[in-house]
Amino acid sequence: MQKAIIFILGRYLNFINLISKKIGGKHAFLLFCYPFPVKLKPSQAKFLETSKQSFLLFEGKKIACFSWGSGPQTILCLHGWQSQSYRWKKYVETFDKEKFTIIAIDAPAHGKSEGKIFNVPIYARLIELVLETYTVTYILAHSLGAFATMCLFYEKPQLALKKVALLGTPGEATEFVDEYARVLNTLPRVKANLESYFLGYAGLSPSYYSSIRFAPSQTSQALIIHDAGDKEAPYAHAVRVNQLWSNSELITTNGLGHKLRDISVVNDIVRFFD
Repeated sequence: MQKAIIFILGRYLNFINLISKKIGGKHAFLLFCYPFPVKLKPSQAKFLETSKQSFLLFEGKKIACFSWGSGPQTILCLHGWQSQSYRWKKYVETFDKEKFTIIAIDAPAHGKSEGKIFNVPIYARLIELVLETYTVTYILAHSLGAFATMCLFYEKPQLALKKVALLGTPGEATEFVDEYARVLNTLPRVKANLESYFLGYAGLSPSYYSSIRFAPSQTSQALIIHDAGDKEAPYAHAVRVNQLWSNSELITTNGLGHKLRDISVVNDIVRFFD
């Protein structure tokens, strides 16, 4: 079924981009930024019910916020693409909640938050709003959350926090576009039209969004954790980011993949913030 849907979407984009560059580029962009909804399992929903829940208004949409603990130091947790706040369960259970307050948000179009599309510029603006709303001490972010954090602190270094822990950080937005085109088996014009539409949308081309570009100007102390076999965010980017980031430490894992779900990773981050 999934292969059939991918085939149909690819053929549709090829067709519409033959008809109209503008409309084709817009449709390719919207699909590129559309995370398919993932329904919460009962056990996941039950865990989230242990939190204090609230909503933050962001660009006309309600963003779900979850918090645990009452400590003076606040950790903001930012998930990645097609994920949600449940991914931080082990961290919530491990952190000393008399020392830390843990805040997790569901990104737009994820979990309990409203919205239809999601991308790095949107995430960076949301993170900025959260930092203005809460007194945040540290950031813990995975994948696209880590990428958007680097982007925000590159563009607005005055917002940079003392410490950030980044897991499975992607390297280049152009790699997302290339993989998108490969999976859907689209014609070259589809990618070109998507990039053209993105330039009009964000005022910047996808090539601007690069962890290699962002890294040298980062001022936070960083713990970078990345798996050597990560197939979604190549490990080589983490090595290069660590080299360019003056105050960073790289921990390499093996066999944990992109999700990095292991108690050893949790413990490394607890030690880093503690």
